[in-house]
Amino acid sequence: MRILITIAIIAATGWAHGELFAQDLQPQESTEQTQDTGPTEGKFCLETDNITQYKVESDQLIRFVMRSDFDILMRVKRHCSQLYFHKYISYTPVNGLLCEGVDEIKTRSGLPCRIESLEKIEKKQPEETSTIP
Repeated sequence: MRILITIAIIAATGWAHGELFAQDLQPQESTEQTQDTGPTEGKFCLETDNITQYKVESDQLIRFVMRSDFDILMRVKRHCSQLYFHKYISYTPVNGLLCEGVDEIKTRSGLPCRIESLEKIEKKQPEETSTIP
């Protein structure tokens, strides 16, 4: 009797999972572009494959150094506690993208911080050192 109930539960769960999976495969319209950054459904997104490094500027700003002619300045909503102190973030891109207003980063302590905006900025030029003649 237990075996029959277990099989029935597994069969029902597998069928429901298969039905949900089939719905996920339905074609959907997308405005996603394949450039370094581009809008996805009206949101500005960052391709994580093009990130070479990042620098935490404050508890609200992170600069991503990109392989392209520009960098990306990410602003998180509100104050992201201890972000600047630890100078560490982690993120999980969806389809290789991080999008403003949708995705979030995490601090070393595990605190999630929603991405408020992404902005293209000129690359930071190395500071010139002066020599004394």
